[in-house]
Amino acid sequence: MDKKPTLAKTSIEYWKIRVAPRKLPNNGKSSMLYMRIKENGRSRYIALNLADKTKAASKARDIWIFIAANGLDAYLAMKGSKDRPEMVCTIGEYIQAAKRHTNVRSRSFAQYEAALKRIVAGVANIPTYNSRYEARSEANKAWHDKINAIRLDKITPTSVKLWQKSQIDLAVDEKDRIAKIHTVSSHLRNARALFSEATLAELKKTLILPTELPFEGVVITATTRRFECTIDPKELYRLGISELKNDELIAFLLLLIGGLRRGEADLLPWAHIDFKALSVRIDSTAWFTPKTAESYRTIRLNDHVVKILADYKLRSKDQEFVLNGKLPSAPGAAYEYRASAWSRLIKWLRAKGIDNNTPLHTLRKMSGSIIYQIGGPEASRKHLGHSSYATTAASYIHTNEIVIDLNKKEENA
Repeated sequence: MDKKPTLAKTSIEYWKIRVAPRKLPNNGKSSMLYMRIKENGRSRYIALNLADKTKAASKARDIWIFIAANGLDAYLAMKGSKDRPEMVCTIGEYIQAAKRHTNVRSRSFAQYEAALKRIVAGVANIPTYNSRYEARSEANKAWHDKINAIRLDKITPTSVKLWQKSQIDLAVDEKDRIAKIHTVSSHLRNARALFSEATLAELKKTLILPTELPFEGVVITATTRRFECTIDPKELYRLGISELKNDELIAFLLLLIGGLRRGEADLLPWAHIDFKALSVRIDSTAWFTPKTAESYRTIRLNDHVVKILADYKLRSKDQEFVLNGKLPSAPGAAYEYRASAWSRLIKWLRAKGIDNNTPLHTLRKMSGSIIYQIGGPEASRKHLGHSSYATTAASYIHTNEIVIDLNKKEENA
């Protein structure tokens, strides 16, 4: 039996059997025909905007001849669609495009990305094994690859709501239910941050997005809770001054008196402490960028704390950072706290009764709570560097500068 002659790509007959409609997000098929081009390991569908096979095949042949001579990029550039895919983008494509068009810190973006992928994994029933958390492992790569390949239109508001409910329904009692509501809401809020109006406006220029985005209409419970201090800050301060030494004491004071975030204290340089003005400044460095515009701030310290800092600096051997530790890594998504004091301070705080999941952050909350009680919400917001009243539960306006001094004794004690 004679073999059929091989058709050349310059033949219209070759393209007649290869042009075809595309599958649509609703599992239907496009009315227009497409051709598929492969070049250097990448594959691309090109819309022919024709329904007639003969005409579409002729156009596909002409396009192929141009690409063979000039390259795929030259054709896409000529058509003004170099980066635009023909179908709804995948999770991975969306994340990569969003990364190019958002101005948030890389650490914050990584937090948003992780939250989105956690939700997608839950919606798509992609299991998470312990080995998946091993950085640069095959299991980790495989987990991310599976999520990145999922089309964005597969993550609908309905599926997100079902995931939200399923996570809360895992609670074993009322206390656990409240905790799960806050955890789920935190994930949803972080993931939704990747879909801001500004980001979407840019991404619509280069990506095909679904008509219904994942978090449209999804109700997210507020996670900000008024801090209730169960430990006397003055007593904790007294114990810290008498029991903590060196780095642990300095870290303790920066968080409790200064109200610093852990990351702010971790990379705080000596150059940002003004011993004459009795203040510490949170500002950009080569290693650190404050969380928000409001995080750039100057915090007044009491003279007792400044004296402790000054005495400690005399023993610091001209090091750049206030806290001892390893050299900082280059600014990026995978940040590890460099100071060696944190683990020891956490252990000490737990021994004093602060047994929640974030004992270091509890010190900052104590700091904000004291300022709130003394000067009101506006003073507390400025002290902590919050970007809005939502976090500090605004009730009053207070513009006076407040200095925490837990070292002073009560009058008539």
